[in-house]
Amino acid sequence: MADISTYGYQANRAAEQAAARWGEDKQVEAIGEGLAAIAYALLEVAQAIRDDTETRQQ
Repeated sequence: MADISTYGYQANRAAEQAAARWGEDKQVEAIGEGLAAIAYALLEVAQAIRDDTETRQQ
């Protein structure tokens, strides 16, 4: 398995922070952290696609 990238690390960190939120007053923060996790995961996928495309073009 490949090492976790910066984007993967950030996605994991944001997901952990979202999971740590409790109570109704923290729902907005939890949603924001969850969305950040998704955004970083999508950046990870985009980077993998870019890397694969560059490799295939060589």
